[in-house]
Amino acid sequence: MTHSLKTIAIDAALCLSSALLLAMPWWGVTSLTLLVALVPLLSVQRRHRGRRFWIAAMSTFALFNLLSVSWVAKAAVIGAIAATVAYTLYFGAVAALYNAVWKRAPKSLAYTLLVSCWVAAERLYLNGEISFPWLNLGGGLALDHTLVQWYEYTGSLGGTLWVLIVNLLLFEAVSKTVGDRRFVISRWIAPALWVAVPMIWSLAIYASYDEGDEKVTVAMLQPNVDPYKDKFGGMTQNAQLDRLVDMVRRAPVGSRFIVAPETALDDNFWIGSIEGTHMADTLRRTLVETHPGASVILGINAFRGYHKMLYDAPPTTTARTLPGRDYWWDAYNSALCIDTTDILQLYHKSKLVIGVEMIPYHEYFAFLNSLSVDLGGISGVLATQEESACFDNRGLDAGCAICYESVYGEYFASFVSKGAKVMFVITNDGWWGDTPGYRQHLRFSKLRAIETRRSIGRSANTGISALINERGDITAHTEWDEERILSGELTLNDSMTLFTRYGDITGRASTGVFLLSLLYFFAYRRRKKDYIVQ
Repeated sequence: MTHSLKTIAIDAALCLSSALLLAMPWWGVTSLTLLVALVPLLSVQRRHRGRRFWIAAMSTFALFNLLSVSWVAKAAVIGAIAATVAYTLYFGAVAALYNAVWKRAPKSLAYTLLVSCWVAAERLYLNGEISFPWLNLGGGLALDHTLVQWYEYTGSLGGTLWVLIVNLLLFEAVSKTVGDRRFVISRWIAPALWVAVPMIWSLAIYASYDEGDEKVTVAMLQPNVDPYKDKFGGMTQNAQLDRLVDMVRRAPVGSRFIVAPETALDDNFWIGSIEGTHMADTLRRTLVETHPGASVILGINAFRGYHKMLYDAPPTTTARTLPGRDYWWDAYNSALCIDTTDILQLYHKSKLVIGVEMIPYHEYFAFLNSLSVDLGGISGVLATQEESACFDNRGLDAGCAICYESVYGEYFASFVSKGAKVMFVITNDGWWGDTPGYRQHLRFSKLRAIETRRSIGRSANTGISALINERGDITAHTEWDEERILSGELTLNDSMTLFTRYGDITGRASTGVFLLSLLYFFAYRRRKKDYIVQ
């Protein structure tokens, strides 16, 4: 093997090692590999003085995505490709910026910029229109949730910050040990402390946390309707309603909330006319007969119509116009709360799945609407509520995040800031089949429980329905491809965590540090135009 081929082989092995270590948490192996995952990739940079680092980083990130979220292709191949391309370009740009600074400025400045830029990029990936934060590093720590109980202060981006700092400290310790074997122990003190102290602190929080005594009885319904064969065509709406009503009847006596999954009923429900429909009347009558004090929460497709003669405003950017008519309408992915009163409560999903429920910058690229992936029900560009809202049951407020919203920590916490004492997640994970996708989705809810210190009831059409306590423990769950009523008690909490009260402080602070570091770098280069770090 020639020298060049050997070099390429070593670089490829290092990139593969980083990709595998990054992917292991999403495979369900362990989260701890994240603490060393970037060390092999950083070794490529040091081996070639940065000349091949950008290519190595792009290759690593692309492989990491393919290894972790290739299950998306089961429902939409284009979705898996788009997610991989977006992440690779996005964080490849972070790597390129870091590499450019590393070659031209002190190493300390380059490291500061890498960490702050990466965390700021994850925050932007959470809040921008092009958003698929499934692989944010802090989210990968969900597998070992007992080690990140301090998320109630920092949110999941605090985990990303921890992962990056530990990787850099370990890389420096390894590099110095290889180059000089003197004072080996002293070089490992800092990385050892950065690994151990947050873990010990977290375990102490976990062991001492008291959930309180106030509880509520809930029932999570898992109808197990196949989304490909039955949900959107093979099974009539009346048959699906009959199954739902039967499960409501069989829910344990004393249940205060009976929760059905996202798009539990795929019928045409027009806002303003839902009251009096066969569905509403049937569910209300069932509650009167079997659970008079309970509320049923279920996912529906809701629509709002506008007539130009009666609505003195231009169409919304998400509105669909009926050809040749003075009428347009918006579609929503919604959660409906029904009880024995005459009041219906409605919440519309606000964090939408890119490429299925929304097109980024739709006001400029409306012509791309036809490219939306059809996963049954209403696809294309949906309207949103823009902010969270709670459902009330006799003075008890509960929040209900719809599917993808459970990935967004700061948005999820907004339900709690509006008064939710308990949280629900409704989803339809059947699209991904028996793949890692639905298991990954469930683990994100563990982090949301820690960040907000709210118990969570999760209702999945199929996948895993679960009960999660305030420490992030899954106390009960269903299995894949199982029709079941999962019942139990969830604790109630009205206290506010630091993360809930002040939001994503870690992300905002990192963004500020990144901008200051970038300004300092430009000022530094202006003073020393010809200086290059060798």
